[in-house]
Amino acid sequence: MAAAGNPHGYLPHAEQDRHAPTQAMKRAAQLYHEHRADCVVIEANNGGDYLPALLEQVDSTVNWRIVHTTRGKRARAAPAAQLYEQVRVSHVGPARMFAEREEQMTTFVGQGETEDSPDLLDSAVWALWDLFLDPTMPPPRSGDDQRLSGRR
Repeated sequence: MAAAGNPHGYLPHAEQDRHAPTQAMKRAAQLYHEHRADCVVIEANNGGDYLPALLEQVDSTVNWRIVHTTRGKRARAAPAAQLYEQVRVSHVGPARMFAEREEQMTTFVGQGETEDSPDLLDSAVWALWDLFLDPTMPPPRSGDDQRLSGRR
């Protein structure tokens, strides 16, 4: 059980589709508004540095934060897994929506190039890092940082 005073995170959505970059940013903007999110976290590795500009073209009202991977998925996922072990994260919504993400979460072992890249797992890890694990992350583009105030 989570200790009193420790924040709890909720993941309200999971989907994995292959979109062209413009369509992906349109979908991100749609979900941002639908879930009344504070920001969209964009992983800009592998040539994705242009995605924030594309998101602004699609919808300039969306707050975003750009992140760059400096460690492997396994190293990034370990602290997020601890949040689940502490029962500080819940998936909210129909179970079928989270089935693929939960499959990735329970089967990923971090075998490098011999293992498929678990994109849904990685997106959850980035969200949890943003909310709980990295108080030095810069605020969203707008500067209006509404992330959990109880992060450590």
